[in-house]
Amino acid sequence: MNRRAYLLGLATAAAVLGFGIMPGTAQGISQKELHLVMFLKNVTNPFWRAVRVGGEKAAKELGVKLEIAAPTKPDNIEEQTRLVEDWVVKKPDGFVFVPVDFRAMVPTVQKANQAKIPLVVYSNRMQDVEVISYVGSDDETIGYEVSKFLFESLGGKGKVVHIDGVPAAITAQQRKLGFERARKEYPNIELLASQPGNYRRLPAIQVFENLMQRFPQVDGVVSANDDMAVGIVEALQGAGRGDKTKVVGVDVIPDAASLIKDGKMFGSADYSGHDQGYLAVKAMVKHLRGEKVPSEIILPVKIATKANIDPWLAPPEQRPVPNWDQVVASQRKQGS
Repeated sequence: MNRRAYLLGLATAAAVLGFGIMPGTAQGISQKELHLVMFLKNVTNPFWRAVRVGGEKAAKELGVKLEIAAPTKPDNIEEQTRLVEDWVVKKPDGFVFVPVDFRAMVPTVQKANQAKIPLVVYSNRMQDVEVISYVGSDDETIGYEVSKFLFESLGGKGKVVHIDGVPAAITAQQRKLGFERARKEYPNIELLASQPGNYRRLPAIQVFENLMQRFPQVDGVVSANDDMAVGIVEALQGAGRGDKTKVVGVDVIPDAASLIKDGKMFGSADYSGHDQGYLAVKAMVKHLRGEKVPSEIILPVKIATKANIDPWLAPPEQRPVPNWDQVVASQRKQGS
C-alpha cells in the first residue's frame, strides 16, 4: 500500500468512527452547540409570542439550541420558581430571563448566579442579581410618551381613565409613573379612575365595564398594555361608545394594530417584544463566544398610529430583525 492510499484509509476510518476533523486542518474543530433557555411570563399574551419568535430567529441565525420555559398559569411566581430551579439543575449554557415578579424572583435567580449560569435579563429589570446585560425599553418614558400623545390629541383637557397592569410588575409601576408625569404637565386633564387590569384582556373588560357605569363620559383611556386596551375597545364598542373615547396602549400586538388601522383604537407605544427577544438571545450568544456586549440595550419609544401602522400589521414571523451593530452604536450615542 502506498503512502497516499494509507493516509486516505486513515481519514476514512476516522470519519466512520466519528473522530471528526483533526486539529490544525483548515476547518478546525466545530464549536460546541450552545444550549440556552428563554423564560417568558406566560403563553397567552401575544407580546410574549413575539418575544419567543424574536428569540428563535436569533437562535436559528446563530446556530444555538433555544428552549422556552413559561408558566402555564400567567405570571405565576410559584411556577416560574420551579421552572428556574429545574433548569438550574440541568445547567444550560445561559438563561435569557424575564421575572414574573422582579422582587419575588430574586432569591431563585440568585441560585442561577451561584451555579455560574450566565444571565441576560430582558423586559423587566432586576436588582441584587448578576447579569451580563439588560435588554428592554424605558417603561417610565413609554408611559409618559403614550400618555402625552393622548393628552395632546384631546387638546390638553378632558376626562381620562388609567388601566394599570400587574401592580407588582416593575413595568406597570414605571409606566404608571410616566402617566403621572405626563398628567402633571396637563392640569386640565381630569383623572376619573386608575385601576389594575393585570395585563389581561378579560379582567380589563370587567374593570372597564364597571367604570362605564360610573362615568357616562370618558374622553380617553391609557392602558398599560395592548391586551387590556383591546378588551377596553371591545367594551366600548359593546356599549355603543366606541366613537366617543380614545384608547391608547403599549406593545402594538396584532389585534391592536388591526384596531388602529380601522380607527377603533387611537394608538400604541411599541414595546417591541420581537426585537427584545432577538437582541437578548444575541447578547447571550455573543457573550458566550467571548465577545463584549453592552451592559444594557435600551430601545427607543415609537408610537404607532393610523398614519404609520402598516409595518406593525405584519406578524412577528415576517418582521425584520434589528441590526446588532446599529443598536449597539445607538447605545453609545445615548450614553454620550
